[in-house]
Amino acid sequence: MQVQYRKLDGTTIEKPAAYVLSYLRAHPAATLSVGSDSQNIGGQTIYVTVIAFRHHGKGVHYIYHKRREPLINDMITRLFKEAKDSIETAEFLRVQEVNIPITIDVDYNEDEQFASHKLIPMVKGWILGLGYSMNTKQSIQIASIAADHLL
Repeated sequence: MQVQYRKLDGTTIEKPAAYVLSYLRAHPAATLSVGSDSQNIGGQTIYVTVIAFRHHGKGVHYIYHKRREPLINDMITRLFKEAKDSIETAEFLRVQEVNIPITIDVDYNEDEQFASHKLIPMVKGWILGLGYSMNTKQSIQIASIAADHLL
């Protein structure tokens, strides 16, 4: 994975998988979530992907990656790319032997009045088929909420 992750204070994480493994060794009760969000700003689409460590009842620590792309006006395409980014990050961690359950947060609403609900069946099958669990907006989302705040 050739992307640069950072802590909230701006510290660069050179090897994200090694960081995740080290953090989980130091905090074995933490759970792991991955999520992404995007927004169109200033003629560009900005994506943020977060790897979040949840300390139940005590807060969250996370690292993130932010990137800019040419403007994507089609919301379904943009939302699908968010899921793809999260899945690729989870798969990268798995290949690097991060062998704990990973939950993937998707910024989709299960309410049919929102267009994002159309993506849930396809993305859910993809995520569950790879062996991850998934949270939508109706669940507690750690990583995608953090990504949203970084936009």
